[in-house]
Amino acid sequence: MRSLARSLVRRVTELSDGEAATRRPLLDLTEHGVRCLLVPVTPEAHDLLSPREHEVARMVSRGYTNKQIAGVLEISLNTVSAHMRRIFTKLGVGTRAAMVAALTGENLAAV
Repeated sequence: MRSLARSLVRRVTELSDGEAATRRPLLDLTEHGVRCLLVPVTPEAHDLLSPREHEVARMVSRGYTNKQIAGVLEISLNTVSAHMRRIFTKLGVGTRAAMVAALTGENLAAV
């Protein structure tokens, strides 16, 4: 099993240059009658966010300003801004509209 784990770590490290986004297996080997198949999984946008970030994103999608979000959630405006920065980073977006589109599955590039 130790050999299997080492092979797995080595293969994932080799493929961490972006090739992992393809659907072909990263690792497919059998050791001592046990098959180990490692396939890349791309998480959904909503799976990347914490519960609080979901709450902030939901409010943004409903048209709330940062100041309104801070008031409703009883947090500071700086905390709302920090949540927004983290959401933008996790989703790879730069605007509120792009954030909402990413979370609803819409493709703004096609518009």
